[in-house]
Amino acid sequence: MRLWYWYLACVSILSLTGHIRINILLTLLLAATVHALSIIGKMRRLTAAAAAMAAAALVWQESYLPPFKTLVSFIADPYTRPTFRYIAEFIRQSFDPWFPGAASVIGTAVYIAHRKRPIALALAAYVMLASAWIIQPRLRAAAAGGRTADAFYAEESERKVAFKAPAPGARPFDILILHICSLSWQDLKDSDYDISPFLSGFDYVFTSFGGATSYSGPSALRVLKSACGQMPHNMLYADSAPECYLMDKLRGTGYLPFTMLSHDGKYAHFAEHIQKYGRAAAPLGTDGLPVKYLMFDGTRLFPDGEALDKFWTARQASGAARAALYYNTDNLHIGTHVPGEDRGPDDASAYRLRLSAMLAEISGFLEAVDRSGRSAMVIFVPEHGAALSGSRIQAKDVREIPLPAITTLPTAVKFIGRGYRRENGGPQVIERPSSLMALSWLISESIRNDPFGPGARRQKDIAAEIPATGFLAENENAAVMKEGAACDYRLKDGKWTPLPEDVCVQPGSIPPPSAFSRPQ
Repeated sequence: MRLWYWYLACVSILSLTGHIRINILLTLLLAATVHALSIIGKMRRLTAAAAAMAAAALVWQESYLPPFKTLVSFIADPYTRPTFRYIAEFIRQSFDPWFPGAASVIGTAVYIAHRKRPIALALAAYVMLASAWIIQPRLRAAAAGGRTADAFYAEESERKVAFKAPAPGARPFDILILHICSLSWQDLKDSDYDISPFLSGFDYVFTSFGGATSYSGPSALRVLKSACGQMPHNMLYADSAPECYLMDKLRGTGYLPFTMLSHDGKYAHFAEHIQKYGRAAAPLGTDGLPVKYLMFDGTRLFPDGEALDKFWTARQASGAARAALYYNTDNLHIGTHVPGEDRGPDDASAYRLRLSAMLAEISGFLEAVDRSGRSAMVIFVPEHGAALSGSRIQAKDVREIPLPAITTLPTAVKFIGRGYRRENGGPQVIERPSSLMALSWLISESIRNDPFGPGARRQKDIAAEIPATGFLAENENAAVMKEGAACDYRLKDGKWTPLPEDVCVQPGSIPPPSAFSRPQ
């Protein structure tokens, strides 16, 4: 019974510190079973092992860890399986000495108390459990738990972006979507990287932009289906209404679509899925590109600058009046490293070096576009964050729960070309919550009203009309809704419960609008 009382004490403390929740009915049922087995005494080792497995499963179920089947699928799939060294390094970096230390102290106390005061120990263990359980409903009531996403998705299902052909005589311009894996405002803070000089050269900057997911595949499909309102996760991998597909809409207005990747597209069937479910063009090949990095699973990654140059060469050779690019890069993904090294998850300094190199290469590409004389609309939008820092409910580098710190992304839009009248002072900063539909709307607005002509609309007026979208981020097994400073989390069993406020809100990670001002 000593182990059982130790288990109850640990579970109570984990609940009080916000790491897990307590299911009191299942815990008491397990307790009754343990006590009954201790009385029977037969097959003690077998029953003790079964009870230990049930206790561990209960803690896993009531924690913020992903479903066990998800972990098994991740390890079993050769397209997602990390290397052994990566797993070992991840465990090392995620190790928190507080947990084994606290468990040892509790174990020692339980051992001493069981020898001298076993009845008092039993009473104390159950009082601790009851106290932890009683506190949970108070937290739940304080955060308006139980809210569902139904109303959000019902409203989003009615929203669509209308695309019209360019007006006669409108200047042709390309649309370049740069989709960046693993970059959030929180990552910028954690890596101590100032992105303001880069973003200040853009015309619109979104500071409360929600990416709606924390994984690459769903993020790409959300971009490619962004002509409609935000969809539930399970609708991404199914046919959608024809008006939802961004690239189809652009084809209909005279654009030749291109797809380019900084990787081979095989990981998690990325290239296959964006064509099948997002109607993207087949990716241009990466033959001839030098290898710059290796991802955590050994996948080769190519330089952003050279990959974008290869697209630009193909675009120029096409002779198309208007072209649309979907570019996806994995060069910031956790575990990415130069060939010859075999290392695990990132530290901030390695991440900062790769980010600096990426932005320099993107800037060089945009300068080449400008020198070419072509006009372009550039959309810089991350997929999700890298989770360089963790929280008390989720370890660093883990993105199963799409927390705001992982899914609030530095997003910006820039126009390149003669005739575009950039307003003085800096970009228009959109602080209200928004998501991918805002980018589709900006694309549609720019096609409909020539931004390079003498009658172009003012950026301030356009910014005021950009559609807002409340925060809801969702993966296959988890979802988070945000309203003000409060967040609700959808559990593995489909129920919603509040998250601790310090997990929901990450103060100080987003720069103020003044940070993006340009010299006069």
